[in-house]
Amino acid sequence: MRLSVPAFAKVNWMLEVLGPRPDGYHEIRTVLQTIALADVLHFERTEEGIEVVCAHPQVPAGPANLVFRAAERLRRTQGVKAGVRIRIEKHIPVAAGLGGGSSDAAVALLALARLWEIALDPEQMLDLGRELGADVPFFFIGGTALGIGRGDEVYPLPDVHADILLLANPGFPISTSWAYGQLTKRGIPGNISVCSRAWHRAVGVWPAVRRDEGGREVVPILAIVAGNDFEALVRERYPELTRGLDRLRGCGALCVGLSGSGPTIFGVFESEREARWAESALAALGWWRARTRTVDRPEYWARLVASLSGEASGP
Repeated sequence: MRLSVPAFAKVNWMLEVLGPRPDGYHEIRTVLQTIALADVLHFERTEEGIEVVCAHPQVPAGPANLVFRAAERLRRTQGVKAGVRIRIEKHIPVAAGLGGGSSDAAVALLALARLWEIALDPEQMLDLGRELGADVPFFFIGGTALGIGRGDEVYPLPDVHADILLLANPGFPISTSWAYGQLTKRGIPGNISVCSRAWHRAVGVWPAVRRDEGGREVVPILAIVAGNDFEALVRERYPELTRGLDRLRGCGALCVGLSGSGPTIFGVFESEREARWAESALAALGWWRARTRTVDRPEYWARLVASLSGEASGP
């Protein structure tokens, strides 16, 4: 049996770091969004063992790969004897703040449950995801969602729609652990919010939902991109990011932001002309660019289900 399944990237419309937790992580509040940029994972059931391959030079093989760890954990906890060969077709930049590794791991768990004929309820899948990484559970939800705690407690929100979203990456990585460490050194207040408090604070500022001509619930984009606590830090350390963000604004972006701890930045545009202008401006800086759009929750799951059933493949 073979399956080919897309693993969609994400951006953070906003990200607030509330303070350090007793478990060594940080308490955050973030609004996450799936987008159309996607890796594709190809699965082939084998008699035994786990093999993960990828042509991208920055993607490791073996236990260092999150997809490998996802497969190994699922196989061990469920007592599976069969094996799998997984080929990762990489389109999402590595270590870019776009959740590529986490999305790949979530898709691997979903695909392997199908491939190995394992019945897992949603809570079991979420628990497995949390063990692998804080961003993984979000990819079992998709669309627009609120992430609290370490970011691994995720609640669906009304979907945000942006048809013209430009991503840009300067080509160097930013260590997430370094970024959190710098915020801690600078004395973030340790006001740990319980889940209900974080939820009510977020919902309290959520704008009234309206419906577009197709009847979809729509949240105004300008109300959502509310900042990122890492932005000032990475601007100071990496002036190139300031230039990139300024280029996006100068080309007419409705709003701009940093995804995760970076280095990927994004801009939402109203017109293709402005997006092309911005893309050219960033090309002149030598940056990686990708034009994409948001993927709402119904589309996200329709495409995953079609791929997991063998009816469709690819991003």
